[in-house]
Amino acid sequence: MDLFASAWMTRSLEESVSALHLEQDGGIFAGGWDGCLKHWDAEGELMWTASLPDRITVLALDGGSVFATAGLHVVCLEAATGEQRWSHALEGSADYLYAFENHLYAVSSVYDIEHNDFLESAVWNFSFDGTMNWIQRMDERPWTIQEFSGQLFFGLGRPKCGFSAIDAHGIITHNEVKTDSPITCGTSAKKSMLFGHANGVVSNHKGAIQSTEESSVELLVTTPLGYIAALENGTLIRRKGAEEVWSCNGDIITVQQCGFSFVDVPTHWAGRWSGSEGRVEVRNSETGELLISNQSSRCESIASNSDRIAVGFENGDICLWERSMFERRMKNGNKSEKKDERKSALQDKLRALRDR
Repeated sequence: MDLFASAWMTRSLEESVSALHLEQDGGIFAGGWDGCLKHWDAEGELMWTASLPDRITVLALDGGSVFATAGLHVVCLEAATGEQRWSHALEGSADYLYAFENHLYAVSSVYDIEHNDFLESAVWNFSFDGTMNWIQRMDERPWTIQEFSGQLFFGLGRPKCGFSAIDAHGIITHNEVKTDSPITCGTSAKKSMLFGHANGVVSNHKGAIQSTEESSVELLVTTPLGYIAALENGTLIRRKGAEEVWSCNGDIITVQQCGFSFVDVPTHWAGRWSGSEGRVEVRNSETGELLISNQSSRCESIASNSDRIAVGFENGDICLWERSMFERRMKNGNKSEKKDERKSALQDKLRALRDR
């Protein structure tokens, strides 16, 4: 079966896709390397296009607004129309965004080329109308933002490492971890929060070491009773607690995400990059069985909900898979009614003409 032939839709951003946000109803927002931002509705119709000042790295939606990092700026647009509401320049690059309890939290960092290191970072708090409420500076660079147990947490690099909670007034409470290695990534679920470290450690919200992997942990996603880690050396490993359930090796992993269920088991999607060729792999998240794999452009971003998963590629393509269609194609080996294929192709051509 051809994975891309089973995609529910494919759209083009016309530049490398650097950020995706998938709404629960299936609408999708996509941001690009050169600042293009597009919104398609759940039926695949292009709703609007906007131009931002620089590469878009993070998208967040709340309160009828879409928030984006764009180079040095945090930008807010009207989600329904794409009209810009406000923009604020930060001190250094705008790295992360998180909408939480009717406020927008942004992280910035200043990088010094001579020292080859980050000199200073800051957490900014904005009201949704663009009012800046406070800024909290720190020596450590936050590498991930996680919401857990009604609080926001930042996973930190050197010198302090560990993770810190920050409240609505900017007061920081630091938490030690039983390793002095910088945090590189994180993930959270209802009952747990995990952090990946540069030395291969995976730690939990209590600061305890959950496991130690053979290479730096680059990406983490939660699963029932455990997690899947993507390591710097290209290994994917799923653990249930500290117990290894399955693992597989390959080229470096650029993105990973747990997606909709196939035959009542959640799927796991990963993008790999050999240095010259990309590949998308879809697995059974419980057993690690490879369901399907296809060559692709380099995978740059990924987003999912309970029924759909979207992947953005370096060549500008955005492919979206829908659970029921994916399941039909997997069971039928991509054999579908010709009438439906002709209708879909005609619809795609009409949309392409409207999107020009």
